[in-house]
Amino acid sequence: MSPNSNPLIPRIGDESAVAHSWERFLLDRPLPGAGVRNVVLDSWRRSRSEAVDPNNRCAPAADENKVRQLRERSRDLYEAAKPVLETLREILRESGTLIMLSDPSGTILDLNGESRARNAGELINLAPGGCWGERLIGTNAIGTSIATHKPVQIYASEHYCVDVKHWTCAAAPILDPLGHNLLGVVDVSGVKETFHGHTLGLVISAAKQIEGVLARRDAELHGRLLDSALDGFKRYGSDCVVLFDHRGRIVKTGGSMQQAREMYGVRLPFEVGGQVPALDLSLHPDERKCLIPLWMRAEWLHPIRGRDGELGTLLVIPLGTPNKQKVSPAVSGSKSGAESDAFDDIIGSSAAIASVKSRARRIAPLDLPVLLLGETGAGKEIFARAIHKGSGKPGGAFVAVNCGALTRELLASELFGYAEGAFTGARRGGLPGKFEQADGGTLFLDEIGEMPLDMQPHLLRVLQDGVVVRLGDTRERKVAVRIIAATNRDLQADVSAGRFREDLFHRLCVVGLNLPSLRQRPDDIETIIDHLNQRFAKKYGCPPKSLPPEVMQNLQRYRWPGNIRELQNVFEAMFALSDGDCIDGTLLPPHIREAAVDSVLARDEPNVAATGRLAEMERQAINAAVASAHGNLSMAARALGISRSTLYVKLAAMRT
Repeated sequence: MSPNSNPLIPRIGDESAVAHSWERFLLDRPLPGAGVRNVVLDSWRRSRSEAVDPNNRCAPAADENKVRQLRERSRDLYEAAKPVLETLREILRESGTLIMLSDPSGTILDLNGESRARNAGELINLAPGGCWGERLIGTNAIGTSIATHKPVQIYASEHYCVDVKHWTCAAAPILDPLGHNLLGVVDVSGVKETFHGHTLGLVISAAKQIEGVLARRDAELHGRLLDSALDGFKRYGSDCVVLFDHRGRIVKTGGSMQQAREMYGVRLPFEVGGQVPALDLSLHPDERKCLIPLWMRAEWLHPIRGRDGELGTLLVIPLGTPNKQKVSPAVSGSKSGAESDAFDDIIGSSAAIASVKSRARRIAPLDLPVLLLGETGAGKEIFARAIHKGSGKPGGAFVAVNCGALTRELLASELFGYAEGAFTGARRGGLPGKFEQADGGTLFLDEIGEMPLDMQPHLLRVLQDGVVVRLGDTRERKVAVRIIAATNRDLQADVSAGRFREDLFHRLCVVGLNLPSLRQRPDDIETIIDHLNQRFAKKYGCPPKSLPPEVMQNLQRYRWPGNIRELQNVFEAMFALSDGDCIDGTLLPPHIREAAVDSVLARDEPNVAATGRLAEMERQAINAAVASAHGNLSMAARALGISRSTLYVKLAAMRT
């Protein structure tokens, strides 16, 4: 079958062919070769998988009290959309259509249109409170736009349920400008005789205008929030500090998230804009309380208040002064007594890791830029901190910036700082950037390969001249900072492709350090697991747990594409979920159990057949993670122990 793949505009002339295909689809018969667009056919399949009854006469409806609650929860969206939808209503005044705004679930919050169209819409609950998610009423523009996060226009027979088939609708998603989460949907609907191809363009334009209003409002609120929270970042400078706005989105971070994860099991979205629902102030306090993750403690939460009420929340995770860890006998080159090794935190005694640690020890005292190369989860930040501790200025600040987790504008202000009045919401007196904060210490630029090309000359100038100019300022500030950069990309290939400046590459890579992947040092897996076993025993307040030999063998045979981070996540889940004092082997993820079928897959140089099986196992692991996360790719990436950008690349490769 080769369906019509046009993803945007339906063709009226295809209506009878689509109706015929729908009838055959319900009977599970092969469809003819043309007529049904891919976006529609995919929606039909989702509708069938959710057991939607095609004979449903109308959408279900929420009661008035529930609609009021949903409007209050989406108040920012509702207020931003109101003037835009009024303009759209004027444009479509004589068209006989309805203009609607729905929340992320597909519940209609607001509706405008002429009386005749409204009366017709009420027959199928195309009215305030109507719930138009695909799971409830099958294929329709609101529900399908929510399912795909893309604009879509649905005409007549393309709908899944019978009584909706005499309607046409066009919808576009409204995405959070900061975190790109779905906030709601703009929809224009009418009886099928009102169909016009330009309607889709109108709703797309309306959605973009609403996003623009929200972005401007966010910039203003975030400026006030940052200004109010600045003292908190200074006061808790030795701790891990995360600033959330009123919708529970991350605005700014400080301190070591890695250390917070290790000490308390902290699990937060990696990128700015990531949302923690428990800190969404639009939710009822009782609802927020139910959403608080187990690791988050009430005493860590500090409300940030302004003249008009609460602006957001400052999460302060106490780290204190890290205690020197006892030297593990399994660590190569460990020292006794008071003579502590800066590299003790790097667990392992294999030749691969011992060689890298030896080279890193020699590099640490030299005041030279270092480029750490290695796969995601291989321990680049731990190495960077060890190099800093082993440097000539271990008492200086260690400041980390993830270049792949910030928008271009935020990254520029984070690195270089800004002057008063540099942009709307800029705090009074300006703000120093990470270069100034790291003066006399080390600046760790993680995911340097993700830095936008047009920002790279500014970074190069700071590295060459040792001066920083804040955004919106002309004054030069001298800084003395050691740079440690890290990436999982092939920067030399990026240089050849024009994606990364060659002069910046050579400036950063004065000394390079290639970190081995976990599969390149399988002898360390048991030692690392022993270390994790001790750590999680302290965290969960119980004795270390024993591992049956077959469980250890499974863990050793798996190739760990997400490296130590993936191993840590998998083992912690097994540790926490196992009853008693023994790790339950049934808790091993299926894709790890399957690795035991052929131990040759654990070797570093597999044969061609094994390579094919490895690729298939990786594909199964990715599909399983995405399914478990219900399509949330950020959550799936965290479960796999890889970055979201790496997951996107792997998914794209799987589709080719």
